[in-house]
Amino acid sequence: MDNEDLKELNAIFKDMGGVEKVEDYTSNFERLADGTYIGEIEKVSTKNSKKTGRPMIEIIVAVDEKNKEYTYLMLAGKDLKATQTAVARAVTQLKKLGVTGTELEDFINGAIELTGTRVAMKIETNGEFRNVDLTLA
Repeated sequence: MDNEDLKELNAIFKDMGGVEKVEDYTSNFERLADGTYIGEIEKVSTKNSKKTGRPMIEIIVAVDEKNKEYTYLMLAGKDLKATQTAVARAVTQLKKLGVTGTELEDFINGAIELTGTRVAMKIETNGEFRNVDLTLA
């Protein structure tokens, strides 16, 4: 690799957003078709939505080496009612996966501990909305 190659690669890296955004480019997987799959939770993390900046839980489910599904549990909405609905949906989903608690923090911490858990994943697309429901396998 010569200096020109390095210069070109550095420019690409900078355009990607550098160190802060590099993980955004690691999810170049094809979307799974609607259906039911058995997979394993590969990673759970908390982050903020790129679109809205609102907090959420990201769950990555690996069906095999090439097929992964990224699903998000929103923890906030545009107003109080939307936030209450988002929290209720997230807690309901996590309860299906065996997470328990008395405070939201308990459920968030429990979600992070789900890495390695086998799950059944049902995917349904309705127009522009994609619903991913997870249950213990």
